[in-house]
Amino acid sequence: MTVNYKYKWTGQDLADFISVSVYTGLRISDVCTFHIDRLRPTGECHIRTAKNGRKVFKWVPEWLQQRMRARAAHYGPLIFGDHSTRDMNVVTDVWRRKLKRLWALCGPWPEKPTPHRFRHTFARILLQRPNVTVRDVAELLGDTEDMVRRHYAAWVTERQERLTIVLKEAFSEKPTPRLVVISTK
Repeated sequence: MTVNYKYKWTGQDLADFISVSVYTGLRISDVCTFHIDRLRPTGECHIRTAKNGRKVFKWVPEWLQQRMRARAAHYGPLIFGDHSTRDMNVVTDVWRRKLKRLWALCGPWPEKPTPHRFRHTFARILLQRPNVTVRDVAELLGDTEDMVRRHYAAWVTERQERLTIVLKEAFSEKPTPRLVVISTK
């Protein structure tokens, strides 16, 4: 069944699109063209890692697996519809316009929302977890560690913890200065 989303879309379509984006960290082009064959029975979905050339699988929660499979049963293997063009700019632009309409209904926003924010959310959620390394997130995003540090350093808890230890160790043996009371007169 071919579904043309050019003029018809629902809130559930947008909710599913956003959920797949946030829980996988996929780029908008990969979400728009997500084929159900990429979702394994174990709940892992294959991602294309063009930047580092590695094959990576991301696990998604059971409820999202069910939504993705339900969409495939209803709409076909391309869970967000088959597009009449293969021009990725056109395909992504269709979903960008849908998201912009949603954001207009929910605004105003302190910063202009973009679909790439979902990828940022994915990275932030992971980086705020203890024992999750920059390397882990880089692999899951298909980016380099340097790129992750550059864009997501504010959320890298391991970085701040390590820097605090570095400072504590560096200054732990330094003498404590004698304090003098400052007169308030």
